[in-house]
Amino acid sequence: MPNPHRLIRSLGDMRRRAPCLLTLSTICLLTSTSLIANVSLASSAQAQSINASAQFAIKGVRPEAFSWFWDNIDEAMLIAANGDNKSFSWQQAPSSPQHLGYSAGASYRTVAAFGLGTHTVDVSYLDPNTMRGRVASDNFLGSKPYSFLAQNVSVDGKPPFTVLIQYNPVGSTFSDSQFLIQATAAADPLLAQAYVNHLRKTLLGLQPTLMDALSERYFNGVLKKRGYYSIGQVDKKLNVKLTIVQEIKGIEPQMLAWWWDHIGNTARYRLWQPVDHVSFEWTIPPNSPDLMYDIGAVQKAKEYIGKTALTLNITGADPKVTPPPVPLTDPGYFYASTNLTLLASILPNNSLTHQWRPNATGDGVVLTSTFVNTALALVINPTFFDDLGSHALREFQMLPYFLPRLYKREYLNQ
Repeated sequence: MPNPHRLIRSLGDMRRRAPCLLTLSTICLLTSTSLIANVSLASSAQAQSINASAQFAIKGVRPEAFSWFWDNIDEAMLIAANGDNKSFSWQQAPSSPQHLGYSAGASYRTVAAFGLGTHTVDVSYLDPNTMRGRVASDNFLGSKPYSFLAQNVSVDGKPPFTVLIQYNPVGSTFSDSQFLIQATAAADPLLAQAYVNHLRKTLLGLQPTLMDALSERYFNGVLKKRGYYSIGQVDKKLNVKLTIVQEIKGIEPQMLAWWWDHIGNTARYRLWQPVDHVSFEWTIPPNSPDLMYDIGAVQKAKEYIGKTALTLNITGADPKVTPPPVPLTDPGYFYASTNLTLLASILPNNSLTHQWRPNATGDGVVLTSTFVNTALALVINPTFFDDLGSHALREFQMLPYFLPRLYKREYLNQ
């Protein structure tokens, strides 16, 4: 595993594995592995002066919720967040709303009260490449940006100005979002500031509901439908086998092989599933992180299975020593024992086996996951196996959002 204190410098970004301090001139931007010290206000790459700005944090809302929000805005959410919004309609609907990040070319019109009156506002989403040099460079290693939205804004038909919204996770548990909004090329700086202040009020107003909307409308409404699971009967050893099959488009088999030894820390673990995952640490770190999981490495992971928070020890197992519960038929696999931390010596050992192969269209993988758990889990949670099946779909379908950029940056050094 890379040295957690190694600095990565790329296109003016300064990335650190360890947390950095948030100051007025330096915003701690959390990428999937690191915090970015991105001094945007002083960036030499910024071609135009800033006419309006706002900087603020939103407690209890992960950045992924905003990455979903940009392409899934609707009138009800907007008005509930801020009553100064009067109406909303897409003029050009987003091309791919069922993926986190914004769709360039999408546009909408809204009527809103701010500044000295009520205004008609036309917003269009800009090509992400127009922001190169102003944002974290690894935004361009995935299919969509993960930490910014760039838009052109025209108020009452006046010449448009550019608004750049940057957001990243902060806080001791990485559960909050830090925002920096900057407007440039504004003919009327006072009007641009009034719009930025209105936008700030709307984003803050999403705090009570946005994480629930992300969980229900995206994780449950979209991601859970991209696969299926089946629950077996209780066997003679009082075990239950749970099998989940899903196609994951947007990742390559070697990315998934690389992931197991490089989950790393809580920041990355929460990136994997921002609602269900709580914390992560290596109890025994991998000896040689590579494209094959490390036998004997132990992950200590806390996560929600349904409404139950469980802390697990996940230990990389050797299939030659302890045969897995299903044949290893696919070229890629991860096999581990899984035990509740507090009851490790009381309950029987559980296991998980993930196997994957390229999908038929060559743009993803087919993942088959097999969990063997004691039926005593039903004493803790009567819907445990249904919840576990749902959990696996909710987390693995998140991989295309972040894994390609991690793999390209850290393994391919792009």
